[in-house]
Amino acid sequence: MENFLRGVSSLRSIFIKVTETGFALVGFIVLVYLLLGEDSGPYVISVIANITLLIGAITPQALVGIAVTLALVHLIRRKS
Repeated sequence: MENFLRGVSSLRSIFIKVTETGFALVGFIVLVYLLLGEDSGPYVISVIANITLLIGAITPQALVGIAVTLALVHLIRRKS
């Protein structure tokens, strides 16, 4: 059982590292777009267009739902 838990912990660590790398890559792409503008290339512009669509799709109700969920998670972790 202990080996299984170590494996799950290792897998979780890998997922976190991949997620952090992805966020860093998106941040770098946004920085390139801010520096070069429309001349930054089709890939960078397509990433920016997708981010714009994602931000446009998030409704105020979704933001409230996310905020409530994060608040509940915070309360549960603080009590533990």
